[in-house]
Amino acid sequence: MQMLQRGPYWSWVTIDGTAVDVYDVQQSGNLVTCWIASEVGKKFAVNWYNSTRDIPLKASLYIDGVHCDTHIMLDARSFPDKPNGVGVSYARTSEYTRRDFVFAPIQVTDDDNLLDQIDDSRDLGVIKLQLWRIQVHQVTTRVQRHEKRRTLEAQVVHERSKKAGSHHVQFGQEYASPAPVIDAVEAREIDAKPYLTFEFKYRPLDLLIAHEIAPRVLYTLSPTPDIPDDPEDTGSEYAGNASSSLDREMGRLEARLRTTRTERRDRLTLPNFKVRVKREVIDLT
Repeated sequence: MQMLQRGPYWSWVTIDGTAVDVYDVQQSGNLVTCWIASEVGKKFAVNWYNSTRDIPLKASLYIDGVHCDTHIMLDARSFPDKPNGVGVSYARTSEYTRRDFVFAPIQVTDDDNLLDQIDDSRDLGVIKLQLWRIQVHQVTTRVQRHEKRRTLEAQVVHERSKKAGSHHVQFGQEYASPAPVIDAVEAREIDAKPYLTFEFKYRPLDLLIAHEIAPRVLYTLSPTPDIPDDPEDTGSEYAGNASSSLDREMGRLEARLRTTRTERRDRLTLPNFKVRVKREVIDLT
């Protein structure tokens, strides 16, 4: 499964344009949660789709507890030409620049001055999309104005923190991007709480596997070329120096085997055996 769904609403995360798998999907009231695997250095986007657009909605995106984006999806009856889907992969940093969302490792330190923050999660490891019902008063078209917000920068935790070994999200390098023309919507929220919330909790894949959230996988080697069982079968030229040639070939194959051990070819489900986890303090809640 690669998407979360509640009624006509869908949400998913893409890395390099491909939707990632979701694990352990849970639903409670108007909250839908799951786990996804994060990859260091990868840019990603948060997407959602409304198949009916029967009501106008405001979407608020929070990453690691930081408010990163707000946008409006208008209803189809009043605005039939508007899109049914939205994808957010960056935050604007000025009228002329923006920065992409990028997964990054949380840095650790032995500085005891950070001990008092050892259990301060600040929603690290959570991507949250809140949908709010709104009442629209006015819609005007104009160039988007920059609203200054907190940024997502490198995080450092004490080595004894439960977040050690996990990932967080940083803003990537700033680059030029003129402000787009948008529909500026004047509206008010109808409810005191979100109408619907999609929550993606992310961790490195090996942690999800170790905690039996994601299935275990097997990495197989790329096929190696066949070598003859009988050197004489290759002809008299090969047979004349069979022993040394075979030794050299075996050496090359062994070197290739060593270099390809880490190459992933296929993912196959493994038997349910136990995996030793070096850190027992990692918190996935």
